[in-house]
Amino acid sequence: MNVLAVLSGREEPGLVMYYHVIVDIEDKTHWWADHTYDRLIQEILRPFINKQVVPVNYKNGKGIFNFGTANYLRVFKTSEPLESMRGDELYTDSFQKYECTEEIIEQFLVTNSAVESKSLLQKLFLPTKSQVFTIMQFNDKTLDSAYEGVVKPTVKKFKYEPLRIDEIQDSGRINDQILEEIAQSEIVLADLTGERPNCYYEAGFAHAIGKEIIFTVRQGSVIHFDLAAHRFIEWETEADLRRQLQKRFKAIVQRKQKK
Repeated sequence: MNVLAVLSGREEPGLVMYYHVIVDIEDKTHWWADHTYDRLIQEILRPFINKQVVPVNYKNGKGIFNFGTANYLRVFKTSEPLESMRGDELYTDSFQKYECTEEIIEQFLVTNSAVESKSLLQKLFLPTKSQVFTIMQFNDKTLDSAYEGVVKPTVKKFKYEPLRIDEIQDSGRINDQILEEIAQSEIVLADLTGERPNCYYEAGFAHAIGKEIIFTVRQGSVIHFDLAAHRFIEWETEADLRRQLQKRFKAIVQRKQKK
């Protein structure tokens, strides 16, 4: 068998491989069997690495799976589908010889980082948009209200366009869209209420590429130690958030005008 073909997920002509996954979450083991390489990457590995919540198929229908709570993942590869084998063989010592986790993850990281980095690097060299991209947990009544009632009108007051990822109506990959919008925005507002891992990841990306960041958090929320030294707007009410946010934007605009 061609080793390079296996590592890239492209098997030799006429040879079909089946991929099987074990995911451990809170001392419970979940597994999926008989995936193609493409399905493995799109439906399992990418959501696992990006800590996403995704729809999945179960025997009795569809459900939602939170990969953000997964402790570890292992991938196995066989030349026959598991439907012709016993499913519990995934847990036996004899099945370990089929593991290919390291090769799959290495290839995924190499190919995806090359493609995505090129796309993002290209956008980093483009002129930024007069836009404030908001990183925030959504589908939360309190935060949604604060975004609609305070953040958006405040941003517009200072002649910027507000944007949150749920306002983009197209079929592109959400994670890619978020990083692209951060890269193209002049200012990023990161509300870290709720300690969402994806929000911390996106804020870290914005910081790494040198964006002007306004950190906000609702009073009572924990600020992780690696960001505790940054100046946060801690707010309790929308009126409180509005007052502090306007003050911060005024300072940013005045500083930019002096340049």
